[in-house]
Amino acid sequence: MKIINDTLELDSYELTIFEHSYNAIIITTPYLDDEHPKILYANQAFLKMTGYSIEEIINKTPRILQGEKTDRKVLQRLKECLIKEEHFEGKAINYRKDGKEYWVEWNISPVYDNDKKLIAFLSIQKDISILNEIKLFQTAIDQNNVSIALFNTSGDYIYVNKAYAQRTGYSIQELIGNNPRILKSGYHTENFYKKLWENLLNKSPFSRIFCNKNAYGELYYEKQTITPIIEQNQIIGFVIIGKNYDKEQEHKEQLEEDLFTDELTKLYNKRAFDKKFNTAVEDYFLNKKAFSMMFIDLDNFKQVNDNMGHDKGDEALKEVANFLRDNLRKSDEIFRFGGDEFIILLYEPNKNNASKISSKLEELFNNSSIAINYKIGMSIGYKEYRGENIEFFFKETDKQMYNRKKTKKVLKKEFI
Repeated sequence: MKIINDTLELDSYELTIFEHSYNAIIITTPYLDDEHPKILYANQAFLKMTGYSIEEIINKTPRILQGEKTDRKVLQRLKECLIKEEHFEGKAINYRKDGKEYWVEWNISPVYDNDKKLIAFLSIQKDISILNEIKLFQTAIDQNNVSIALFNTSGDYIYVNKAYAQRTGYSIQELIGNNPRILKSGYHTENFYKKLWENLLNKSPFSRIFCNKNAYGELYYEKQTITPIIEQNQIIGFVIIGKNYDKEQEHKEQLEEDLFTDELTKLYNKRAFDKKFNTAVEDYFLNKKAFSMMFIDLDNFKQVNDNMGHDKGDEALKEVANFLRDNLRKSDEIFRFGGDEFIILLYEPNKNNASKISSKLEELFNNSSIAINYKIGMSIGYKEYRGENIEFFFKETDKQMYNRKKTKKVLKKEFI
């Protein structure tokens, strides 16, 4: 590198290095003309970054890039370093030819000849606008009251903000690399998680109220939306955005529906059954309130899925749910226990009430359009609770249902 009469001369090796540099490079005079050096050389990366042509930039001072938001304190420190022939590092806002601002990071070094005489300043510059935007965005996320987390395709956390960590009771360090299942409360069914992953793997968001358990064993509720992160049509991770639901009393009905309602049939689910059955048992012992339970199983339902498809199977289950709603007292409660099994709690039944209801239900159902269209039947077992062991009570009711199913098969064979 030589400077002759304020003209920079670069050999072919230097020129190749500078022109192929990823970072922007300018070389300026070593003296301060009107308190600023003049630009002697700018590479293609610098021209692309600033929007100027080589003719527009040569012999101009770097002031051409400065503007209203350029930090004067940084410029003063830069000037002091140049006067002392010291290395300078800093960043500030500069302006492109079209007036758009950008963040630039400078690295300026003095250049000497063989006689150790200062002949130029070499400035390597980098547009860090995107880095500052990311940092600003991350700061905003960290300070946000909304819970935000990222996890990879293996299901492990790769980022959580402060709000998310506070809600879980775990530190950020404890969460990173761990799996969200550490928050599992047991309140959500296998079908809930199956539906979650079906949505995500189909590149669709999943939004529900989650009941989670924090590090202290306490339950908390969040309305969470989990969204797949897609790049080149491939899932590369997932983002969770959650809103505190603990104090949202106006949404209590929605919370109850999400946690205790079967998504397909809109009947009560197994979790709701566990809660209400325990309450019924307590009422029996404390207040002498009688209740009966009916187990319902659909005959030949597997053939609906096998022969007509799962969509038709789902339609059949929804029609069965509507049938039960229409033919039971409003005081009785209906649950989808799982698959094609349903349970009914009959409160304060009259003598032989469960027997009459079960017989009537079977008769109505077996003559309904549901039974005819889907070629299915209904078998019901029933038993009044009388303070016995709960496990025994379940087994006896279940056994009655299967005995009824066997009896129907025998009658069918005899009829044929």
